[in-house]
Amino acid sequence: MEILILLNEWWASSRISKEKAKEYKRKIFQEIKGTFFGYGQILILCGLRRVGKTTIIYQLIEELLKNASPKTILYFSFDEMVEDPIKILEEYSKITKIDWRKEKIFVFFDEIQKLKDWSSKIKILYDNFPNLKICVSGSASLMIEKDALKDLAGRYFSQHVYPLSLQEFAELNFGKGIDNFELYELELKRIFEDYIRKPFPEIAKWEDRTKINQYIKELVIEKIVKSDIPGGFKNVNLPLLSAITEIFMKDVGMILDATSLSKELGVHKLTLAEHINFLEFGNLISVVKNFRPSIRAESRKLKKIYPSNIALSFCFYPKLTEGKIFESLVCSSLHLNKYWRKGEKEIDFLKLNEEILPIEVKEKDTVNKNDMKTLLYFMKKYGLKKGVIVYSGKEKTSKIKDKEIIFLPVHKLLFNFSLG
Repeated sequence: MEILILLNEWWASSRISKEKAKEYKRKIFQEIKGTFFGYGQILILCGLRRVGKTTIIYQLIEELLKNASPKTILYFSFDEMVEDPIKILEEYSKITKIDWRKEKIFVFFDEIQKLKDWSSKIKILYDNFPNLKICVSGSASLMIEKDALKDLAGRYFSQHVYPLSLQEFAELNFGKGIDNFELYELELKRIFEDYIRKPFPEIAKWEDRTKINQYIKELVIEKIVKSDIPGGFKNVNLPLLSAITEIFMKDVGMILDATSLSKELGVHKLTLAEHINFLEFGNLISVVKNFRPSIRAESRKLKKIYPSNIALSFCFYPKLTEGKIFESLVCSSLHLNKYWRKGEKEIDFLKLNEEILPIEVKEKDTVNKNDMKTLLYFMKKYGLKKGVIVYSGKEKTSKIKDKEIIFLPVHKLLFNFSLG
C-alpha cells in the first residue's frame, strides 16, 4: 500500500514538514495535547471540514517525534481511500517491520466517518490491543458522536474543533499573540468583516472573495453534501439535500414550517425532516428549538435553522443583513440550541446551564429601554436575575430594578467565544 509511505514521510526523514505541522497552534491545541498524552482512551477530534483537525494531528505527531521512534507513528486518511483498519495495520507492519499487535504504536485515523461501522472496528482495536494509542478525526460531528456513544462509551474523549475565533484570526493575520481585546480593539474591528467571511485557517490571509467563496463552497459544503452524507447514510436524495442547503444558507435563522416547505419542494414531510437531520449530522446547520419547560411541548413548536457558521452563507448570498449576521455569529460562537417565542414576543437565544440566561441580539450600538422590553418580560416570567444583549456598542452592565443586563460587544464575544 504505497499510500502509507506517502502519508507517513517521517518514517524516512524522522521529521514532519512545517507545511503539515504548521507553526501556529489553535487555542484548543494545549487541551487536546494534554488529553492525548495524559490518558489511554481514544481521542476523537470532530468539527466542520477545513477547521484544522488534520493540522492538529500533524502537530501531535511533531510532538511525538521528539521522543518516539518515527516508525511507531502511523497516520492514515480515509479521504484518500477506504480500507479496513486491520488491513492498514498489517500493511504498516510489512513496511516498517514493526509488530503492531505487540509494540507501542501511535495510530491516527483521519476522516473516520468515511469508514462504515468505524466505531465498532475501532472498539475491537482498543479492547484487544492496549499497546495502540488511537486518535481519530471526523467532519460529521453529530454522526461521529452518535456512533461513539453507541460503541465506545467509556473508551474515548471527544474534542470539538470550531472555526477560528476572532482572536485566532487576528493572530494569524498579524503574526503575533493577541491576548488583550481592549488593547487591540480598533484593529479587531477593522478586520471583522474579513473574519466573518473566512474563519478557516488555510484561507485566513486570502484576499480574493471569489476564491474564498469557491474554497468554502467546494471544499466544505459540497464535500459534506455530495460525499460525507451520501457515504454515511442510506436513501439520500442529493437534489433535495442541495436544495435545502441553499435555502437554509440564504434564509439565515428561518423559522422552519415543515408542512409548507415540503409542499414547495414536492417531497413528503418525513423525507424533508430526514434530510434536515442529515445536514445537522453533517455539521452544516444548527437547529434551534423553541424553549418550553415541557419537552413534549417544545418538540411541537417551530424550529429555527442557522448555518453552523455564517461564512457558509456568504457563498450563496453575499449581502446578508447585519442583524442576521450577528444572530448567526452568536448562535455558532456560543453553540446555542434554544430560543423562546410566544405570540409576538421572542428572545433570540437561551443559554441553558444551571440557570436560564436569555440573550438578545441587536444590530445597533445603542439600546433603549423599549428595546429591552421583551427581555425584561421574559426575565420576570421565569424569575431570572441576569440577561445579555449582544450588540455593536460598548461593554457595560446596567441595573434595572433587581435585574442585571450585560451589554456585550459582538466583537468581544467573538474574540474568544466567551460571555465573560
